Amino acid sequence: MKRTYMIAAAMVASLTAGPVLADATPGKPKSPPPAAAAAANAPAPELTAQEKAGCGAVLVILGKVATSYPQIFASKGGDGRGMQFVLEAFGAKGRTMMDEAFEDGAEKGVKPSRVYEDGLQFLFENVKPAPGETAEAAGKRAGVALLQRCTGIDPS
Repeated sequence: MKRTYMIAAAMVASLTAGPVLADATPGKPKSPPPAAAAAANAPAPELTAQEKAGCGAVLVILGKVATSYPQIFASKGGDGRGMQFVLEAFGAKGRTMMDEAFEDGAEKGVKPSRVYEDGLQFLFENVKPAPGETAEAAGKRAGVALLQRCTGIDPS
């Protein structure tokens, strides 16, 4: 099952980080500062409307991939069906998150297109490579971080 989460994390990273990471410069990845490591162990706060919209968009895309291309998963046997099921569940969670984000926006008088754009901004802010980080390392880091934040699943 851990492999499924890592594959989903890589899909999240590739869907959200591709264009942003293309300009990354190669270098040695840096370890997070101690404060960031301590914050990583703290319980995650509730998602903001911006996070719900961004996470929802990514999860809906993953769910659509799972339902639109079953042949990708069928060739992997039981493991593939398990991964397909997880991605379909992510899609359902993503739809709920987007609905909540749009409702939050409507209560504040924000149009759905603005809510969606704010969600995408959240995604792109979180996939930027750190100084000296390779595109590959940034993609993996961002994919795992987004998967964890968007689903609450700790892939480690």
